[in-house]
Amino acid sequence: MPLSPPSFVPPATPLPAPTLPTQPRTRLQSLAQGVLALVVVALALFVLGRFRSALFWGGVLAIVCWPLLTGLRRKWSSPHAATLAPAAIVLGIALVFIIPTAVLISAAAGEAREGAQWVKQATEQGIPAPAWLDRLPWGRAQAQHWWQANLATPDSVHDLMDRLRPEHALGTVEHLGHGVANGLVIMGFALLILFFFLRAGTPLVARIDLLIWRLLGARGGMAQRQVVGAVRGALAGLVLVGLGEGLLIGLSYVLVGAPQPLLLGIFTALACMIPMVGGFALALCVLAILIKGSSLAAAIGVGVFGAVVLFLADHFIRPVLIGGSIRLPFMWVLLGILGGLESCGLSGLFIGPAVMALAHQLWRLGSSRGARPAPQGVVTTRMVNIREE
Repeated sequence: MPLSPPSFVPPATPLPAPTLPTQPRTRLQSLAQGVLALVVVALALFVLGRFRSALFWGGVLAIVCWPLLTGLRRKWSSPHAATLAPAAIVLGIALVFIIPTAVLISAAAGEAREGAQWVKQATEQGIPAPAWLDRLPWGRAQAQHWWQANLATPDSVHDLMDRLRPEHALGTVEHLGHGVANGLVIMGFALLILFFFLRAGTPLVARIDLLIWRLLGARGGMAQRQVVGAVRGALAGLVLVGLGEGLLIGLSYVLVGAPQPLLLGIFTALACMIPMVGGFALALCVLAILIKGSSLAAAIGVGVFGAVVLFLADHFIRPVLIGGSIRLPFMWVLLGILGGLESCGLSGLFIGPAVMALAHQLWRLGSSRGARPAPQGVVTTRMVNIREE
């Protein structure tokens, strides 16, 4: 009699499920789980490679766009608002920033070609002295002599180019072109990540809040608010203010007939995103206006107008936008921006202020009246110093 095939039907009585011990975790188990979590996070960041930047910028944009998302969801009664609202925000960012940026880069590339032709012509024929040299109220002869010796002849221009090392500048431009192409790819993935962050919505924020509470307790929420405020303030105080400064100063380039005004305006706007760097960019642009033969009054007007714009923005608008909402002094903001830029590159513009905001919060909590009482010797010393003063 042939054997019947084995039956895959589960038995009528299910097998008992394996039971796990219900004792609380020991200290060794808690330590092992913490180490495992850190190792997994480190490996995940390592596996992401250069897409760590996309994840970082997606998170920054999600923090900035979150109030806009909550406002849209309150006003949007569509059942598909959970998907349509994030899609509308991502599309709006693409239309407002990426597409105009691509158009500006294309136009600036055309102006860069014109500038390269001017440089080639200058190396072949020299740079003629501008008319405003003859109208200088003092130092006219010295300025004309310097111009004739350093810029008027092809040999002098060649000597100047040798001192400036144009091959290094060309290498920098090539590197910058690769960086722009890579940045566009990273920004595309950042927008994709932004969509999924916003699509996750409130449940994702609730999980983040719960994780921070479990790890850091009640003070973790305070640190979270400091970081969020620093990131939003940095975007408004650096990027938006820098673009506004570049727009205003760029309009002055157009009004005075500066050479390649769009290229100079983009260069100024990018430099103005970093405090104290916009002034150097403005000086270089004014120098370019003078060399190309524009009037001396126009160059002086652009310089004065740009200096006023930079002074007002850097000393009144930026400190309020970056440090006002989190009560961070401007010196802490400035050190965070410059230090973060040097240590972490472009992402340091946001990492630096966030770290300094946390450091300033720790300083306030540790040195405030509501902190843990100081030892008796410290209090006594402080009282003696007060009496002596």
